[in-house]
Parts: sequence; structure tokens; C-alpha cells
Amino acid sequence: MAFGNYKTKADFGGKRITDRNSAMAFMLALTAIYRNKPHWKLADQALRQASKSAAAESRASAAFKAAIEAEGWLEN
Repeated sequence: MAFGNYKTKADFGGKRITDRNSAMAFMLALTAIYRNKPHWKLADQALRQASKSAAAESRASAAFKAAIEAEGWLEN
């Protein structure tokens, strides 16, 4: 499974995230207040493991999606 195709709301940059590299870049741009939240820590850990297998990439995609949904940043 390829990494998901997610779009953040315009208030949060309106960026389209289509792969783990763009997801990691998005996360690195977050302030420490956000990165220290449990859902972002989980997403970070999953993204760092994503290159190991297709299943790991799928888990990373799901973790990243859950994190942007938890913040209310996912564009519908």
C-alpha cells in the first residue's frame, strides 16, 4: 500500500502530503508543543520505521492520518 494522499486545511498550510518524506517534513515543521503530543510521537515512530516494509508504510500512513485528524487539520 502506498502512503495516503492527505491534504491539511488551509489554516495549517493547505499542504498535500503524499509520501512519508513529505509527512516527515510536515512533522519536523511542527513546534515542540505539537510534536510532544502522544499521537505525533506515535506517528513519528511509525514514519521512522516506514521504509522497512509495505506493512510498516501502511501503519505509518494510518498513524499520520490519525494524528492530523486528532488535531482537526485533515481537509475533507
